[in-house]
Amino acid sequence: MKTVWIVLLLVVALPFSWVAESGLRKRLLSELLRLQKAGRQKQYFQLLNGPISLICLPAKTRRLLSLDYYLAYGNEDRIKQMVNLLIAKYKKLDSQQAVIIRLMRCYIFFLDKKSSKEADKLANYLLKNCHLKEVQDEVNELYQVYLAPDKKLLDQLKQQLSVASEPQQQLIIYQRLAKATEILGLRKQEQTYVMQMRKLAHQTIKMEEF
Repeated sequence: MKTVWIVLLLVVALPFSWVAESGLRKRLLSELLRLQKAGRQKQYFQLLNGPISLICLPAKTRRLLSLDYYLAYGNEDRIKQMVNLLIAKYKKLDSQQAVIIRLMRCYIFFLDKKSSKEADKLANYLLKNCHLKEVQDEVNELYQVYLAPDKKLLDQLKQQLSVASEPQQQLIIYQRLAKATEILGLRKQEQTYVMQMRKLAHQTIKMEEF
């Protein structure tokens, strides 16, 4: 009889345990974000690798949060290490949305830093191991924007901008237009896109605050 009561108590306690852990996870992620924004690297990684994170966050999430910090502050050596780790771990990416998003951010980082060797390596990996058309299209378009822009690409981006309805989509396209025109030496066009991008970013921030 005693054993039955113990089992029943455990069954009842589990949902409450999950709720408590869920609330703790939210507070943990909020504190990690605060530390990242403040640039407090030591405290960030102490918390990320501490006992609370080990309980609340799976190893995959902790790896991605580490990469988030390095990307936020442009730590190229650490970013390369994390990319190599993810490449070694994931051979099939189609269902790994969180990993794909981070690797695409790393791809843009390498392109922007003109780290062509790292960018090519990551592009080849993404094209080989991710069969999602959207991702493959993004890899190819980013390659064009940073390494081989031309008038056809500018027309393509302008067409995308004309049908984009979300501010975040528009900001991304403006950024790509600004980068492509910069590389092509179209100074006036570049300045126009940068100004439009800043104006839209300011409006978006005000809307989110409201």
